[in-house]
Amino acid sequence: KYPTMSPLKEVVENIQSQVAKIEDDLKVRVAEYNNVRGQLNAINRKQSGSLAVRDLSSLVKPEDIVASEHLETLLAVVPKYSQKDWLACYETLTDFVVPRSSKKLFEDNEYALYTVTLFTRVADNFRTNAREKGFQVRDFEHSVEAQETRKQELEKLVQDQESLRSSLLQCLYWKSEEDAGAGGAMAGLAGDSETHPYVSFTINLA
Repeated sequence: KYPTMSPLKEVVENIQSQVAKIEDDLKVRVAEYNNVRGQLNAINRKQSGSLAVRDLSSLVKPEDIVASEHLETLLAVVPKYSQKDWLACYETLTDFVVPRSSKKLFEDNEYALYTVTLFTRVADNFRTNAREKGFQVRDFEHSVEAQETRKQELEKLVQDQESLRSSLLQCLYWKSEEDAGAGGAMAGLAGDSETHPYVSFTINLA
C-alpha cells in the first residue's frame, strides 16, 4: 500500500490523505448516529418528563374524553399541593362547566392530571382563568391513528439507532486495522523531523 521505494514525502502525503478520508467518513457516521439518538432522547423526555411537558397519549383513554357538538373535555395539569383548590374551584372558573366532571387520571411527583368537561364555546375562557389560578390546560386531541403512528416512528428510530451503532462499530474496527497498517508504514519515520498529523475521536455510543 505504501511502497518502500517511494520518496518519503510521497509516503507521508499518502498516509495523511488516508487519515483525512477516515476522519471525514467517521464524522458523517457519527453525525447520523447522534441525530437519531437525539430524536430518541427527545421522545424519551416527552414520555418520562413531568405532566407539564410529557406526551399524554398513553395516560388518556377514549372513555376519558367527551367530544360532541357542544361539549368537550379539557386536560388540566394541577400542582400536587393545589389539588384541593382545583376541586373546589374548577366548576366556577367559567360558566357552563359540567358539575362533578373532573376526574384525576394520573399523578407524578409534581403534578396531577385532571379532566374537566364543559361547553366548547367557553373553553378558551376556562383556559385563561385556569392559568391565572396556576393550572395548566394542555392541548390534547385523542387519536388512535396518531398514537399508532408515534409508536411506529419510535420503533423505527430504535432500529435505526441499533443499525447505525453496529455500522459505526464495524467501521471503527475496520479503520483501526487500516490505521495499524498505516502505522507500520510510518514506523521507519520515527527519526524524521517533520510533524505527522493524527486523528483523535471521542465517540459516545451509549
